[in-house]
Amino acid sequence: MEKNLEHTAEKRPSKKVFLWQILLVLTGILLLFLIHWFVGLFRVPAYFRTVEIIESNQISLYLSNVILPELYNKSQTGKPFEVIFTEEGINEIISRHIDAKSLKKWDFSDISVTFSTGKILLTGKTKYRGHDFIVTAVFKPAICEKGFNAGLTQIRAGTSSLPFASHFIRDKILYKLAGQNSDVVQYAGVLFSDNKIPPEFTFEHRNIKVREIIIDNHKLTIRFLPD
Repeated sequence: MEKNLEHTAEKRPSKKVFLWQILLVLTGILLLFLIHWFVGLFRVPAYFRTVEIIESNQISLYLSNVILPELYNKSQTGKPFEVIFTEEGINEIISRHIDAKSLKKWDFSDISVTFSTGKILLTGKTKYRGHDFIVTAVFKPAICEKGFNAGLTQIRAGTSSLPFASHFIRDKILYKLAGQNSDVVQYAGVLFSDNKIPPEFTFEHRNIKVREIIIDNHKLTIRFLPD
């Protein structure tokens, strides 16, 4: 009987061996995660699209024939209303109104927007040390009585998230924009700043307030409240 107990005790792994086994398993999992993250940096996200910048003086037809007339007509009623912006339409506006020279100066191309439930993905291609990367800024807009904020929450390279990069990239962009004057500068400042923007604006001599922003797949709905 005593011999059997001794034999069982010898077979039982020591606590030190058990801890080493746990450490090896955790190290293996961490290594796999890092490999997956690194490979993801060079992947092309499913939502990425090539964009041809249209260099002409013609205003976007989606803006002039759809959005502006709808905003004007609905704002005249004096009642709360909403306007739906399609993903395709917004990207058509971007392709016609973004400055290709500014993009080239910043080493960016193929700028586009994707609407996904609860968030907006602003995507573009850039170069870093000779390699092409698809960079995505993830926004979760929020609005309250104090104002509107674009809500930059995440920066991705490829399909991998870059932890803590959002504040670094935001500060770097705002630093580069200081002292410049262009539409691109203005829009970038709005997107990447933490400052709240007043939700009220004037359109065709009417004061309108943004009341709610709803983001679904491929569309953005903004609800307005006229004064």
